[in-house]
Amino acid sequence: MIWLWTHLITWLVMAILILLALFTNTHTKIYEMITRIGYLVIIGTGIKLGIRAWSVEPTLLIVKVIVALIFIALIEIAFARKEQNTLSKSLIWAVIIFCLVTALIGFALAGWYPFIQH
Repeated sequence: MIWLWTHLITWLVMAILILLALFTNTHTKIYEMITRIGYLVIIGTGIKLGIRAWSVEPTLLIVKVIVALIFIALIEIAFARKEQNTLSKSLIWAVIIFCLVTALIGFALAGWYPFIQH
């Protein structure tokens, strides 16, 4: 249970930091670096959670891993584009959509916990 909550809380903190990094002009590098540390926590807890989910939904788990990696790549592209002052609205929307899709797949893998408790 601790792995799931650590994973979830880190995702929430990361989402806030990503928005701050993309939409503010102060402390951007700090937000980006904390986000990158968040990747490590999420990957670590994700591996632990993935081991449990593999026996239940291996296909959905593979899809989530792929979508999450695309999400991280889009974040890094958005950070680079912001630094170059070429950040587009379509890239921001792609980041938001992949964040939501990754979260939805994650909640599905967790049996919609903590929203639905079995």
